[in-house]
Amino acid sequence: MSLLRSRACLLCSFLLFLCITGLVSQKASSQNPADTSQNTRSEDEKRSYRSAMEQADQKISDEVKAHSELVTNLGYLTTEIGARLTGSPQMNRASDWTLQRFKDYGVDAHLETTEVPHSWTRGRDTAEITAPVRKNIEIRSVGWSKATDGPVSGRVIFLNADNPSELEKYKGKLKDAVLMTRPPAEIPPDSDVPNNAYDAVIPPNRGVPRAGAQGRFRQRRQLMKMASDEGAAVLLTDSGKTDSLFNMTTFSGYEPSQLPTAFLTHEDYSLIYRLLQAGPVAMKVNLTGTFSPGPAKTSITVAEIKGSQHPDERVIIGGHLDSWDLGQGAVDNGTGAMATLEAARTLKALGWKPKRTITFILFTGEEEGGVGAELFMKNHAAEIPKMDAALVLDLGTGRVFTIVLENQFETAPLMEEIYRPLQEVFNLDSLDMRFYGSSDHIEFLNKGVPAYFCLQVPDHYRQAHHSQTDTFDKVIPDEINQGAAVLAAWAWNVSELPQALPHHASREGPGE
Repeated sequence: MSLLRSRACLLCSFLLFLCITGLVSQKASSQNPADTSQNTRSEDEKRSYRSAMEQADQKISDEVKAHSELVTNLGYLTTEIGARLTGSPQMNRASDWTLQRFKDYGVDAHLETTEVPHSWTRGRDTAEITAPVRKNIEIRSVGWSKATDGPVSGRVIFLNADNPSELEKYKGKLKDAVLMTRPPAEIPPDSDVPNNAYDAVIPPNRGVPRAGAQGRFRQRRQLMKMASDEGAAVLLTDSGKTDSLFNMTTFSGYEPSQLPTAFLTHEDYSLIYRLLQAGPVAMKVNLTGTFSPGPAKTSITVAEIKGSQHPDERVIIGGHLDSWDLGQGAVDNGTGAMATLEAARTLKALGWKPKRTITFILFTGEEEGGVGAELFMKNHAAEIPKMDAALVLDLGTGRVFTIVLENQFETAPLMEEIYRPLQEVFNLDSLDMRFYGSSDHIEFLNKGVPAYFCLQVPDHYRQAHHSQTDTFDKVIPDEINQGAAVLAAWAWNVSELPQALPHHASREGPGE
């Protein structure tokens, strides 16, 4: 997209934003005639708030630039503690260490602990193509994959997960099979430069979306159960990254997977797929991950600076402390966690007394579905009506350039007031209008709490995300320190706002 088109799109988005916020304000006014605090505030009062917040936000920025300990803390986290799988000794050590760091900064803090069904420890995995060529290849178990029954050898079978007839075609023929269920991933070309770090790993949909996604998901689960029941040996998945980088995720939560499952590099997955087009392919695979015999504990770190006027109201900022284990957990999400810790250090060092309580949360289990955010909301269910807002940082090391509104247009007028000083001090773009819906803030959003997400530039995030190159050397100190300052400044601005942001109806279905 040309620069001229980019500016035109930004202008259109801004005009759309003005229309939406105007309509939302009118709707809110007509539906809630008793809530007139926004309308009764004079323009002078709004200008006074903006001026005070600009001055405060600049002091926050200056404090971070002058005295930040973020990179020092991140260096210890990634080097001395390392990667932090949920439920692992390293994750528990990280929770204990961050608890002490908050206390070192004079911030009240505690752990809130839960259990997951099993922790999981990666073993040494090996793979070899044995026919029609012989080649040792690298392989990595998917998180919480069950191990193979020792080294297993079998024929490679391509089983199209999107085609129901495949189930019948291969019924009774999957014993000891090595399965592939997708063609090689389509890798974005180098010329495809993503707008932000989120799009770098989850490209936005283009064109008309395919129908029946839920049906295909159920069908895939059915296929995997059938393959497991018939004794298939292992399922291979394409990492979908360039330069022999691995990816990582889990398909089974904290329980052993139905079928041993592993990632290959995109290059090796593509090689096997091409060989399969020409004739039979055989492989030998050995996956050796192990599980804890019973439940494993895992904790979130919760800290707070008590409010002076409204101590029962909370402004929440956070990031997840857990990580995948191929790298060091630096940019996903050591950066977000240590930015939250630095925001707490900064506000405490300035010695200010916020009107509302500012709460800092280092979540656990985000990578497996958000167990830490769920734990906090369960433990504090009675306080949800007084949770004013939440903001999460979880997109790597790049500079924050906007905050995502996440379809909460009813909050737009007040968010504009909160956000405008941040724009001035940190040179941010306008609020982002897309819905992203992925990180720990979603649990708050689902419960009706105004919850937002920092959008960051994509510095190396496509490569580092969930891969072995998620390491400390990828961190850009100036950029992630800016993110810490944005977190602290946003939290301060919300804490000082004369009224609370409006909640919305729960977005969860019955029984959830």
